[in-house]
Amino acid sequence: MQSQGFSGKLTVKDGFLQCPTCRGNKKLLKIEPDTTATNLIVFCRFCKTEHRIDISRGQCFESRGQ
Repeated sequence: MQSQGFSGKLTVKDGFLQCPTCRGNKKLLKIEPDTTATNLIVFCRFCKTEHRIDISRGQCFESRGQ
């Protein structure tokens, strides 16, 4: 599996996490305002990439740790 190599804030549009590789309307995961997760792995079935993310109160970030 491939993994995106940058760290930073990810895009949440209309309540869905957008794929940082596709940059289109590829919805990866539904995000609620109170969603919290650490080191969550999500997979984009369109570009076949895997992303580790951290979610804190509805804000998504690319995970730095493995």
